[in-house]
Amino acid sequence: MKREDARNASPSRPWPLTSSPGEETAAGEDAGDDDDRLLLWEQTRQELLSLENEIVFNEAIIEEREKDIKEIHYDVQQIHEIYQDLAVLLHDQPISIDNIDKRIEESAASTGRAKEQLYKASKCTRTRSSWVCWVLIILVLVLVLVLVILLLVLILHRLLARHDNPVQSLVKQ
Repeated sequence: MKREDARNASPSRPWPLTSSPGEETAAGEDAGDDDDRLLLWEQTRQELLSLENEIVFNEAIIEEREKDIKEIHYDVQQIHEIYQDLAVLLHDQPISIDNIDKRIEESAASTGRAKEQLYKASKCTRTRSSWVCWVLIILVLVLVLVLVILLLVLILHRLLARHDNPVQSLVKQ
């Protein structure tokens, strides 16, 4: 804003081209000086514009760098938080590893007990199965024996019925 005020306050010509009325005789000499002054003034104006442009450019660079610094600051804060979280995790990790190790040992012991129980159950099942098989075999044999006896009795009874049995003839009388 100060630069704009300085730019607006600067006159279009810093000094008059003609001399005061009392110096009109030296107007010819002053015309050459006026051209030099005008050239000098134009060079000064160009230098000022160049400096202003350079200042604006530098300010833009400074603003961009400030923005980048703020982003870097934010990123550093984020990294700091990540490191803090990581430190907490690393602190808790040995406890977690100990818990995992303990649970693995418990699982191994449970698996061993389960294996023993499965072996016993399998043995009992085989024993019970074989016992049931023997009982069924014995029942089948007894049933077959009873059927054979009944068949023999039936066959004998028919044979006797065909041949007139003396016992029956006695009974008939």
